[in-house]
Amino acid sequence: MKRINILIAVLLVFSFLFTACNNPLTKVYEPTVVGSPPDNAFVGLVRLDNGEIRHYNYGEGNKGDKSFYIRSLDNGHSWDTVYVESYWVGADVKSPITGEYVRLATGENGLIAVRSKGGIDGDWTKSEVYTAGEGEGVYIMLKPPLFIRDGKRVIVGAHSTARIGCGVFYSDDDGVSWKRSQFVNSPPHQAGGVHKGARWNHGAVEPTVIELQDGRIWMLARTAQDQHYESFSEDGGETWSEMQPSRFYGTITMPSMNRLNDGRILFIWNNTTPLPEKEGISGVWEDVFTNRDVLHAAISDDDGKSWKGFRELYMNPHRNDFDYENADRSFSLDISVQQSQSVELEDGLVLVSLGQHKDIRKLLLFDLNWLNETSRTDDFSEGLENWSTFMYQKGVVGHCAYNRADGAQLVPNPEVEEKSVLKVARVDNDELEISNQGAVWNFPALHKGRFKTSVYIPEGSQGGRLSLSDRWFNPSDTTAYKFAMYSFDLTGLEQNKWNDLVFEWDIASDNQNCCVKDNQGNEIATLPLNFVTINGISYVHFISTASEEDTKGFLVERVESKP
Repeated sequence: MKRINILIAVLLVFSFLFTACNNPLTKVYEPTVVGSPPDNAFVGLVRLDNGEIRHYNYGEGNKGDKSFYIRSLDNGHSWDTVYVESYWVGADVKSPITGEYVRLATGENGLIAVRSKGGIDGDWTKSEVYTAGEGEGVYIMLKPPLFIRDGKRVIVGAHSTARIGCGVFYSDDDGVSWKRSQFVNSPPHQAGGVHKGARWNHGAVEPTVIELQDGRIWMLARTAQDQHYESFSEDGGETWSEMQPSRFYGTITMPSMNRLNDGRILFIWNNTTPLPEKEGISGVWEDVFTNRDVLHAAISDDDGKSWKGFRELYMNPHRNDFDYENADRSFSLDISVQQSQSVELEDGLVLVSLGQHKDIRKLLLFDLNWLNETSRTDDFSEGLENWSTFMYQKGVVGHCAYNRADGAQLVPNPEVEEKSVLKVARVDNDELEISNQGAVWNFPALHKGRFKTSVYIPEGSQGGRLSLSDRWFNPSDTTAYKFAMYSFDLTGLEQNKWNDLVFEWDIASDNQNCCVKDNQGNEIATLPLNFVTINGISYVHFISTASEEDTKGFLVERVESKP
């Protein structure tokens, strides 16, 4: 009997260790999809004190005419659905003063305050707390509340359909009554430079706010410019400084900032630039989105003064092949990976809710340490999973989108056939917006770094260009080099052989040139700094520079970046 008991104990211990070692939660490091949000991502995600995570549905059709939320009891790994009676259930943020949950919602005449009574599963009250005046429009897409001043004030980032800029609503009585702050706006986008038309000029909208350690409030907003614009408040959000371009690139996409428990700031946004605007675009309304296929993350440990990461948090899995023509044309069902909300979990994990369209939006987990990495390699052994190579077909379809077409493709290595390499060429097709193929790859941002690759130029090729940049550009964007830190003409490389290239730079030094060498350390070229960056280099952009059809193109064998 004693032996049996010992055997059972050993088996139980072994079973526990086996389960722990094989628990997917213990293995989450890189961004990992764990579910789908029940609604547009940017609001509705909350983690309770007991560790339970809920994602409420505030907008899309409820199941069976009932309100519901999805719930996770295992740190975000699995989810079930909980039906509730009250449509107004589920505020996003818990008051540190009263323990009640608070949020603002759009009402018929202005704003409605939703407050719990007895905790998140208790009763709920809703009351109209702000009536919009003439010319104010409708306040939409209100962000989750942020408690500041040790919980004594709560603010909510806001904008309206009147395009009057953005600001906050603030409350000094735990969300019972509210006032509107001064609103500030960004300048309109105008034709000029690479743009023959103007972007959709919606002003500064969808702001994200955070309290800095010196007591100021920092606001970042979506704009029609190349960058998110920023403003600061020194009186708790009541008045704001004139909006200025921030260090973060992003065009007509939503930014999101979170203060972590250890004081660091997590920033999630689309570090992307769309194609130049075409002639005849007026800037009055949406035309087409070409920069919403990649979501990024960066982290700051000095209250926003410096940042690291700038990594691709999530890439639209259908970016290279999705038939956008079948997309729902509804206003809020953009097939993209823009819009996000996040909550911090245990053991350094973060859960992110992202996207809009029901078939695209995702919940994903990642370890914050992933943002501290400084090197990355790719040899195409995983195919094009980590690359953007798509091209656009002419004609706007679905919700402000282009149908996609195949771009740069994997082909056998001319010297080692069992290995795949990337071929970038130009294949003329009247149905394409741009015929020049390209390829884009991300790596952790580096102010001082080395990028290595190997390029093969077949005889008869018209060549191409390699650019190092601080943001994502469309693969076929023939103007991307104008905004790159460094660009290198591949046309002069020796043909019919692999050319090893090493790029070395130190943007923080007095000499900001980039030195291009071969594998033996012989200098090939010196590239002057073409475009100033604050954030460091985090992208390589390959593109065909052929002026006519070039089926020969050029080949890329591998890529590697490191400090």
